[in-house]
Order: sequence, then C-alpha cells, then structure tokens
Amino acid sequence: MNPVLAREARQRFRGRWSWLVITGWVIAVGLLTYLFYFVGRNISIDIFSLRGPLSGLNQAGQWVFDGMSLVLLTAVAFMVPGLTALSVVGERQRQTLHLLQITQVTPLGIVMGKLFSSVGYFLLLILAVVPLLGIPLAFGAIGLVDVLVVMAMLVLVVAMLASVSIWVSALAKSNRAAVALSYLLAVAIFFGSFVLMGVEALVIRDDVEDDGRELVSTWINPYVAMADAVYFPYDGLEGFFDTPEIPTPMFPFEALVSLRQGDDLPDGGLLGFRRIPGWIATTLIYGLVIALCLWRAARLVTAPRPLPGRRKRARAPDASR
Repeated sequence: MNPVLAREARQRFRGRWSWLVITGWVIAVGLLTYLFYFVGRNISIDIFSLRGPLSGLNQAGQWVFDGMSLVLLTAVAFMVPGLTALSVVGERQRQTLHLLQITQVTPLGIVMGKLFSSVGYFLLLILAVVPLLGIPLAFGAIGLVDVLVVMAMLVLVVAMLASVSIWVSALAKSNRAAVALSYLLAVAIFFGSFVLMGVEALVIRDDVEDDGRELVSTWINPYVAMADAVYFPYDGLEGFFDTPEIPTPMFPFEALVSLRQGDDLPDGGLLGFRRIPGWIATTLIYGLVIALCLWRAARLVTAPRPLPGRRKRARAPDASR
C-alpha cells in the first residue's frame, strides 16, 4: 500500500471530528432528499390525480433522483478543493515535504497517495447516502443503471477536481493562495462555463431546433455531462417542452443536451444522434486534465538536484608530503 495514502487515510478517517462530519453530511442530504420528495409529490398531485397515485409517486421519485444527483455534484465543487488544496503546500509549510522527497516513494507515488486519499474520503461520503437512492428505485422512477451512471460521473468529476487542486497545491507558496486558487478554478469549471455557453449562444444565432448546433462550451460543464449520461439516448426537441411530465431539477440541462442534437432523431435509438454525446467529450477532456495535472504536480514535488557547477570536487592527495 502507498505509505502516503496510508498516512493520509489514518489522518482523515481517524480524526476527532470525522464521525461528526459524516453524521452531519448524512442528515443534511437526508433533509434535502425529503424536500425534493415533498416538492415533487405535491406538484404532481393535481396533474396526475386522474392517473392514480402511482404516477405521482413515480414523478416524485424522479424529483428525488435528479435533485440528489445535482446536490452531490454541487457538493463536489465546494468540498473537494477544501479536502485537497492543502495536500502538498501543507507539507511544505510544516517543513515535512523534504522528508517525503528523500524516502523511497517516487514523486508520482506521493501525488497519487494524496489523490487517492481525497477521492476515497469523498467516496465514503457518497456511499453513506447511496441508500437514499433506494427511494426513487422503490418508486420505479429510475433503474440501477441510472444510479451506476451517476456514481461513475461523480467519481470522474471528483478525480478531475482533486487533480487540479493537487497541482495548485504543489504550485502555491502559501495555504491561502492554494485554497483561493483551487476554489476559483472549481467555480470557473462548474459555474463559469455557463457564461461561456451564453456567449456562444449569442454568437451563434442560427435556428438550432431542427438541425441542432454543437455547443463546445457544454463539454467542460459537469452538470450537462451528467444529464447527457443519465438521459442518453435522447429523443430530440420534438415535444420536449410540451411533455406531460413535470420538469424536474435536471430539466435545464436536458434542454441543453437536446439543443445540441436537434429535432430529427429516432425515438430511443441508440445510434440516433447527430453529434458525439457530450459525456464522451467531457470524459476525454477530464481524463486529459487529470493526466496533465498529476504529471505537473509530480514534477513540482520532485526533490531539487544540486547544480553541476557547485559540486565540490575532492582534492587529490599531495605526493610531496
């Protein structure tokens, strides 16, 4: 086992307040789950009253699933930088980084240990609330594949953001700078990409309802990528806005996904898309970001080598003595 990962895991999971953090997290997500169920159930009472109570429960389950997916994804933006931003710069401030550099652990091993500890702790928080997803499963709103897709997208986004934060931590000279820059990049990725979407939509003024229009800025947004992965394959824009179902919290991101593809698509066809699905492009981009950030972080934590010109050469013994 990676010794850096072992040490980080002991510090995170055996901390004095770790149990309190996990308990508060489960309570907060549980309250939000009930809120989504309450809103979805009450909104669907009038619309689905003629169809019977099961239809209303199904819609409420969809609200719970979409709402929880967005809550967990938003929690990544606010928690992962805080868990990872001090991973390397904290060692430098405590003057313990040079102790890691002289061990047999490679620079990449140090970085990977920091990464796995942060990702593992957040995965523990996700697994703690996975039983709450049994609510929409019991209502028949989603399937097990939908839950696995959401989990996979969460792991991908957590790994990407943790890698970016570790690179920032290795680059920064102080704790404040590392935390500030990590959160700034997280906000830019999660929310600043919506500004790019607006700018791109203003530049492209063509009618996109029939033929669709590629929105490159959606590739870097994790919300659109999750909606694309969960609701793929999709049916286009025909009847999208006049659907009899109640719009769920994922509805705005579903609309962006459908705008990319256009209207002339076969219903439910696996190959019925004009362009590459957005979640595939997002996965490739995030994978490239992870590789580059870990490579740069490993270069930054490598022990400095002495300059060749400053090496002291041993003097030859004097034969005259």
